[in-house]
Amino acid sequence: MFFHLRKAAEKIRKNRNQTVEIISHMDADGVCAAAIISKTLEKENIEHNVRFVRMLYREVVEGLSPAEFTIFTDLGSSQLSNLKPWKGREVIICDHHPPQNGEGWEELSHLNAHLFGLDGTQEISGSGMAYLLARMLGNRDSSKLALLGAIGDVQNVWGRLKGYNRRILTEARGEVEAGEDLLLFGRFSRPLFKSLMSFSDPFIPGLSGSTVGAVSLLKELGIPQRDERGWRRVADLTEEERKRLAKTLIERASRSVPPELAPFVPSLVWGETYTLPKEEGMLRDASEFSTCLNSTARHEQPDIGFELAKGDRGPYYRTMLQLLGEYRKFLSRAMEVLEQEGVRSGPRGRIQYFDLTGTIRESFVGTLAGLCLSSGMCDPYKPVVGVVRDAGMARISVRCSKLLFLKGVDVAQAVRKAAEEVGGEGGGHAVACGAQFPEERLDDFLQNLENRLG
Repeated sequence: MFFHLRKAAEKIRKNRNQTVEIISHMDADGVCAAAIISKTLEKENIEHNVRFVRMLYREVVEGLSPAEFTIFTDLGSSQLSNLKPWKGREVIICDHHPPQNGEGWEELSHLNAHLFGLDGTQEISGSGMAYLLARMLGNRDSSKLALLGAIGDVQNVWGRLKGYNRRILTEARGEVEAGEDLLLFGRFSRPLFKSLMSFSDPFIPGLSGSTVGAVSLLKELGIPQRDERGWRRVADLTEEERKRLAKTLIERASRSVPPELAPFVPSLVWGETYTLPKEEGMLRDASEFSTCLNSTARHEQPDIGFELAKGDRGPYYRTMLQLLGEYRKFLSRAMEVLEQEGVRSGPRGRIQYFDLTGTIRESFVGTLAGLCLSSGMCDPYKPVVGVVRDAGMARISVRCSKLLFLKGVDVAQAVRKAAEEVGGEGGGHAVACGAQFPEERLDDFLQNLENRLG
């Protein structure tokens, strides 16, 4: 690994007089990865441009003009065959997705976690791979971003970060503090009852999505919702209150999930949390920070998140807050439409799907699929496929419960193969992935996916 990282670093310095093109994935991990490389190139006084894409699908590649020197971050490995226009040009790929079989070329430095003997699903993310390259160039200031990217890609789903991520966590001392706590969203920014009602993976009937249920549970446990400073947050709970609430959530969730999934529940309720002591409000908790970055990408304005990741706490931060508010309003309206349209069962009942063509943008489909799982309007333990059709193509996003992933279900692999069987492309992560293919093959795709998940 050291040899390949050193060669890539030498390539950057050797070509320092060229303008580098950074092409990155449009999600929290991709935004953090691009920010890491950008900050590193700035320190090296190397001119560069940054561009974000959802995936390197064939038609996306056709719209890109290959530069003489390109660094792909958080993508490229799984769609290597689509990068033919870059053959013969200087290219570095920093990625953690399973690499596609395909020939490289002499000028390609392929820095992929799996090629280095690391599990890119759980041990290191795309931003982590970018950080390894940055560190080789002397930039050790971006360890926090590498961890934000890993958390954005749910690499802490086991209750704590694992593998190489832990080494990065050690290097981030002073920037990131790890501790044990309830794994509730909004530890520093939300009233306790709102954090409770947003807990939905695993889904707890009568609590998830229910203000009344959350308030009733706190009263039942004798946990005050307010103090002299106002609404209490998770961060304001005493250690005894935390443990009592965690025990109750684990008990209730374990009763509500299929028996074979119950052993995995505790790691989704209580585990390692990551605090950014130099940040305030919504950015103080790493999970919430990564969600903010994701919201800018979903609004197709990842440049806002990119500047935020690089340290801007002025205009870009205020714009991010505005986007986050619009994001939530839009999702609320979309959920109302989804409730009216309903979620349909797949041909064999192994998946669920909805088609909101003409109602939402492609960039929101995945988030809506995730909300669908947590809303109680569908089976939370079957994958949900969201569909939007555009220009003759079906563009889909798939989400599944973290519990299914912990049990060993890899939806991404099934989606990729099912899409290829109908003349399309796909990939992503085990709990969150996507694909596209000719829209007339939608029924065939759904059937193929169910067969593979069988």
